[in-house]
Amino acid sequence: MSCRNPNGNCYNNSEVELTQAGRDLKQIAGDDRSTTIYQTFLQTFPQPGKKWDDRQSRILAKMQEDVSARLDFTLNDDDVLIPLRMKPYGANSSKASLKLRRKLKTEGQEEVDLDLNEAIVKVFCRKDVRKKLLILGAPGAGKTTTLLTLAQDLLAGAIENPGSVIPIIFELSTWRTGKIEDWLVQQLRSGFNLAEDQGKDWIEKQLLLPLLDGLDELGMEQQTQCIAALNEFASGYPHLVVCCRVQEYEDAGASLRLMPGQICLQSLSETQIQQYLQEIELDSLWQAIQTSAEMRQMLQPDKDGNPGIFQVPLLLSIAAEAYDGQPFSSREELYEAYVEKRLYRETRERERQFRRDEKKQWAYVTVEAEPNWSETRRSLAWLARQLQSRDQVELLIEKMQPSWLETKRARRQYRLIGGLIFGLIFGLIVGLIVGLIVGLIVGLIFGLIVGLIVGLIVGLIGGLDSIDPIESFQISRLATLDIEFINGLIGGLIGGLIGGLIGGLIFGLIGGLIVGLIGGLIFGLIGGLIVGLIVGLQQGLQLRKKPNQGIWNSLQSFVWTSLFSYPLGIIAVMIRSVTQRVIERNEWMDFFGIYWRNVPNFLLPGLFMAILFGFGVGGGLACIQHLCLRLILTRTHKIPWNLAQFLNYCTERRLLQRIGGRYRFLHRELLDYFATLQT
Repeated sequence: MSCRNPNGNCYNNSEVELTQAGRDLKQIAGDDRSTTIYQTFLQTFPQPGKKWDDRQSRILAKMQEDVSARLDFTLNDDDVLIPLRMKPYGANSSKASLKLRRKLKTEGQEEVDLDLNEAIVKVFCRKDVRKKLLILGAPGAGKTTTLLTLAQDLLAGAIENPGSVIPIIFELSTWRTGKIEDWLVQQLRSGFNLAEDQGKDWIEKQLLLPLLDGLDELGMEQQTQCIAALNEFASGYPHLVVCCRVQEYEDAGASLRLMPGQICLQSLSETQIQQYLQEIELDSLWQAIQTSAEMRQMLQPDKDGNPGIFQVPLLLSIAAEAYDGQPFSSREELYEAYVEKRLYRETRERERQFRRDEKKQWAYVTVEAEPNWSETRRSLAWLARQLQSRDQVELLIEKMQPSWLETKRARRQYRLIGGLIFGLIFGLIVGLIVGLIVGLIVGLIFGLIVGLIVGLIVGLIGGLDSIDPIESFQISRLATLDIEFINGLIGGLIGGLIGGLIGGLIFGLIGGLIVGLIGGLIFGLIGGLIVGLIVGLQQGLQLRKKPNQGIWNSLQSFVWTSLFSYPLGIIAVMIRSVTQRVIERNEWMDFFGIYWRNVPNFLLPGLFMAILFGFGVGGGLACIQHLCLRLILTRTHKIPWNLAQFLNYCTERRLLQRIGGRYRFLHRELLDYFATLQT
């Protein structure tokens, strides 16, 4: 019997059942039937008899979910490579498989061919590879798919083996400079909101198993620097996987000398190509390859030494989908044909008809409501340019910034509109607060004038040029009282006390020392408690599961911040008038009673003060900024207003992949193609 919960740690290692965790553990084809991927993992990472904590379990589960979602585009039920499930609708719905030939070179040994059926996790766990593996191949050859397959097996083993390793995929395109361990800590922070000390602890204890994709996307000079940093990191770290295009790796003139194992994915043979096309009932394409000089040329390596287009699994499967009797003469023509085929109205209607019994929830209710061909191309081209210019491969809607605006005019419009909206809200709230104390008309006029001036200044000087979502509260953390939550609460109290004393002294020197100190201490202590509670509740793990989650979280955070700070807002508007009355009448014995009896008079001003606080530090400002940015981008015809709906539509068209709340192009090659389109 064994525990299948990620937190469980009871196993009978002598009897590992194939049906553990409610599903069969995958057997390695060609190996002894008693050898499983789980057993391979267990031999490489001995079970330490520990438990994953809640944070670690959730990250492992999310990684497993993301990897499975990405592999759905590239694997069939037998876990063999098929870059796309082409022609899944209509009469020609056959599936086929392309098993990649792989050559393995290990330290001090000759390069050898690997068994086509040997699982990549078995290669990674070989004694001569020593858990340090470099995966090389041509663009579209299946490097990322191989990495994902390895990640899937490692994650399955890690979940079943608490305390072993935590495999996580990172995109090396985001590396700029410095040590790899520092960059990994930053990636854990930005990707999961994992505190820096926890990230460092994972690396020091060698819990993290980094799976690094896209070394070639750094550019030649930076790639050479990154290789040096990777060598330094690998010299003291026990497990690591890196993916890179073979041509770029060879051109860099530097090697990952501390990676004992190097797998190179081989181009497809003509026999494999013919067999694949026959299995999907596309003999006409194979005949065209044989008879057309243009098509025949695409079986030959290009001038840069890259394999021919039809020798690359991704490109072959794209060609199978796009072919309609017309020959291709270049990659650009192939991608153009594929995109057009995927956006044909006939294709879209046929897919809806074929899946009518599935009750699928389509991005748009009808075909007529879907964006047209030119709108889709234009928006995808703009998004591709933004990602390419920032060396990014994934799009998070909430991470879009004003710097994505391509013209000075658009940036000025954003600042002007954002500043005016911010100033209007700020002015109205300040005006209402002042108005309820000294007179409504005077207060509103004063507030609007001040607010609009402040808003214009903030907008025009570039004060709104960075959108920083404030993540949502996790109210459930009140019940857990974990150490991070308690630290946030204590830090807020200490900060509030210090801030209250300083603010009280400053206010006291202006309006009276006693009034200032009393007001500052009350305001600081209660404010510190509220801020500490806010900070503590916001420290939780962030897992992107839906589009634009960061902005929706910011809106939720604004609401909760305003509610939690409501008592603070009441006290803030009461301090001056009520404390002054206590001093003038010398009613110290009834100090708190006087405050309590005056609370009803300040409920409304306190609410406005709390809303202002929520806008300032609770996420309201980020929501306004994002709204203004999306407004300008829609007005300038860069993207549709409902961007998430559009991206989901492009996922249905198999131009993008969606992983939780993140989107990426089907392949980096397709991203580069869209980035070159003139719109």
